[in-house]
Amino acid sequence: MVWHGVAGSIPPTPVPNEAASKTQGLRAINSENKSKGVLVLNEPDASVRDALTVLLRGENWQVDSVEDCRGLMSAIEAGGIVAVISESSLPDCTPQEILEHCSKLDLPVIFTGHDLPLQGAVDLIRQGAMDFLDKPFPQSRLLDLLDRLHNRQH
Repeated sequence: MVWHGVAGSIPPTPVPNEAASKTQGLRAINSENKSKGVLVLNEPDASVRDALTVLLRGENWQVDSVEDCRGLMSAIEAGGIVAVISESSLPDCTPQEILEHCSKLDLPVIFTGHDLPLQGAVDLIRQGAMDFLDKPFPQSRLLDLLDRLHNRQH
């Protein structure tokens, strides 16, 4: 790919025609792959939310990204959800509230976080969470969990 701009300048700008052809190529590739289902990603940190959304979409998941429990509950009520991935430390609800709501709908929940003690993570799993991923976690761990979930459902 040809980049315009001075070496080391940020951000580099791709040549428009190449960018368009690359986008069309990605669309063609993604259209050939069938979606694995819809995930709700509840993450208050925009940069983490964006990075996980890109990762999951690259693995053929549809992602409804929200930043708080109000958004999470709205997304769940809309239906068609395969699973929930949620930060465990949220200002507007507890992990137990998320688990309670999701268990009524038989939705698997994967929690993420960085400030929960080990016993808290174990307790969430005992209460019905599919898993708890301590941040920063390897992307492969989340993808492996989702692959297992997808394989169980099909």
